[in-house]
Formats: sequence, structure tokens, C-alpha cells
Amino acid sequence: MDKMDNDTSNNSNESIRSHDPVPLTRAIFLALICKTPSITGYELMNLVPKVMKNRIRFKSGTLYSELRRLENMGLVSSEQSSTGRKQRKYKISPTGKDALKNISKQIEDRIEFILKPLISIIDSLEI
Repeated sequence: MDKMDNDTSNNSNESIRSHDPVPLTRAIFLALICKTPSITGYELMNLVPKVMKNRIRFKSGTLYSELRRLENMGLVSSEQSSTGRKQRKYKISPTGKDALKNISKQIEDRIEFILKPLISIIDSLEI
């Protein structure tokens, strides 16, 4: 076991020990659905680039498959409108809010305990 693994295993924070990547796409969708209840997939697809300053865009296939996945996981619920265009509107569930808080904590922990020390090391190098 190397030094970093040892330091991490002594840390009581479970999210740091996890080697799973942080699900950023899930975090983006959950955060925007939470912020904008009853948002449609189309509205979400257009909102992401605005909020992310055109650094991130999702194709419709990615967006709708992730929305189905979130719904199957119980993180969001949807309702299909009965009038006008048949649009599905999404709302975050209480479980989704808990998942979003957990993802946020994972991101904060990785910034604090992994990225900041790494940046410090790189900044100290004469490259």
C-alpha cells in the first residue's frame, strides 16, 4: 500500500476512499432539475450550456437516457402533460436530493484532499 492509500484509509471519510468517479453528469442534471422543478428534457438540454458557460453540452440521446436512469433509480419523477405537446416534466425526489448532497460532498472532498494538494505540488515544481 503506498502512502496515499494509507493516508486515505486512515481518513474516516468514505467518499475519499472510493475509487469510483464522481458522477458529474448526474450531478448537473439533479442540480438543474432541483433548481427548476417541472423542467422538460428539452428545456434541460438548453439550460445546461447556459449554466455551464457553453463548456458542456449533452446530445439528446445522452440526456434522455440519463433522465430515464435517474427515474429508474428513484432520484427524479416525471409527469407527462396531458394538454398540448406531450412533454414529460421532471422533478427531483427526496432520494434525489440526498444523492445530490452526497455527490456535492464527494466533489468538495476531492477538491480539498486530492486536487488542492496536487496543485500545490505542481505549483512547487520548476517546470
